[in-house]
Amino acid sequence: MDEQLTDVDVILFHRDLRRAPSFALPQGYRIRSYQPGDLDTWLRIQATDPFFAPTAETFEAVLPGDDGYRAERVMFLVGPEGAEIGNITAWNTDQVTGQDIGQICWVALVPSARGRGLGKPLLSAACAALLERGYTQAFVDTNMRRIPALNLYLRFGFEPYLRDEDEAAAWRAIRSPLRAL
Repeated sequence: MDEQLTDVDVILFHRDLRRAPSFALPQGYRIRSYQPGDLDTWLRIQATDPFFAPTAETFEAVLPGDDGYRAERVMFLVGPEGAEIGNITAWNTDQVTGQDIGQICWVALVPSARGRGLGKPLLSAACAALLERGYTQAFVDTNMRRIPALNLYLRFGFEPYLRDEDEAAAWRAIRSPLRAL
């Protein structure tokens, strides 16, 4: 597969979050909201991402507001030992479609938590949070290098939102490793 094609940022769109599957957390796991002082926790988890390492400045710029605002949007996955092992953000924007819709972003699991199906309940929680706030549509932006993430989003009912021929070509090139297409 052409490496240049796989390093393409893409958007996936969900037309009806009410139809997204729901996955319960395994026993001993829980999800908690952002709390004052959690920026360091968020940065620690995000630093394990091999493709993107946002900074405190990135967080502040993209998710402005007070801790109450962030508590409604940023969630942490807490493992049985009590440590935060993942995070996800569910907010809203009009930047993609021109309409105010939900956005799933900054989905991350620490390496020891990957490959265990924990992304499913984490994404379920984010979709549920958006629905609670009245959003029935959402999108996620990611990169074609993230095959497990793409498979997860596709299984949840997100569909490629093609903006140009480069993205269409990237989807065609990566079709075989994807299970949900």
